[in-house]
Amino acid sequence: MPQNKEKRTKDKPLDITEETRECPICGKMLKRPYWKHLQKKHPKEYHENRTTWIQLYKDYTAMGMSMDMSLTVISELFNASVKEIKSLLKKEKIL
Repeated sequence: MPQNKEKRTKDKPLDITEETRECPICGKMLKRPYWKHLQKKHPKEYHENRTTWIQLYKDYTAMGMSMDMSLTVISELFNASVKEIKSLLKKEKIL
């Protein structure tokens, strides 16, 4: 779950660059971009997550979700960039 010591106020928006999240594998607290830690320290698990993106994209678009919304949701779920997800889907000839 994302954590941020400061709270958003009307005059001061939340700074997501300072947001931290616990690594689901080792428990280390991470700053953005989270996926870089997973890619470097947990390559096997990272790759397994990447293959999940394909099926999720197919499922979401089959349910009527737009391409952009599907990519955004997957990027949030896996703490990855939309560009990275799009690149994998193109490589696998899904897009």
